[in-house]
Amino acid sequence: MKAQVVGLQETLRDLNKLDKELSKEIRKDIRKVVEPLAKEITAVVPATEPLSGMAHKGRTGWQNRKRVTVKLDTRKPRRHLDRPGRSIVNVVRLTTKDAPTAIVDMAGKAGGSGAGSKSPNQFRRPNFSRVLTARLGQPSRFMWRTAEDQLNNLQQDMMPIIRRVEQIMDRDMKNTYRSF
Repeated sequence: MKAQVVGLQETLRDLNKLDKELSKEIRKDIRKVVEPLAKEITAVVPATEPLSGMAHKGRTGWQNRKRVTVKLDTRKPRRHLDRPGRSIVNVVRLTTKDAPTAIVDMAGKAGGSGAGSKSPNQFRRPNFSRVLTARLGQPSRFMWRTAEDQLNNLQQDMMPIIRRVEQIMDRDMKNTYRSF
C-alpha cells in the first residue's frame, strides 16, 4: 500500500527553482516526519542473528546491519517513460542498504521455486524461509509491515507540509500570472 499525493514531486521541483532555501526547509520538515518511522523499522529488526548461519562478518553476516535511511527524490524518471506507471516516482523512500536485513525481510516472498530461479533445486535451502517465517512472521517482516501500520499517521503528519507547499506555489502562480 502506498500513499499517493499527485503532483507533489513536480511542486517540490518547482519550489526548488523558486526558492532554494525554502525548498531545503520543506525537505527537512518532510524528513522530520518520516525519520521516526525509519527509527521504528530499525528498532524492529532483531539485534541477534535470526539464523545461526548468519553469525559471520561477511557481506550477508548479521553484524553488517545498518539503519534504515530516508531519501527524498524529486528527479524526473529517466528511463521507460512509455511504460505504464513509470511517470510516478517516489518522493520519499525508506531504504536499507545492507544485505542481511533485506534478505531476512523478504525471504520466501516469491514462493521459493519459481521460474526466475537461477540455481538448481538441489542447492537450495528449503528451510531458510520456512524457519524465518516461523520465527519472525510472513515476509515483509520489518520494512513494509511497520510502514503499513504507520501509513495513516504518516499521511496525517504530512498534510500540513503539503498544504504549506501548495499555498506557497499558489501565491507564486498568482503573482506570476498578474504580470501578464
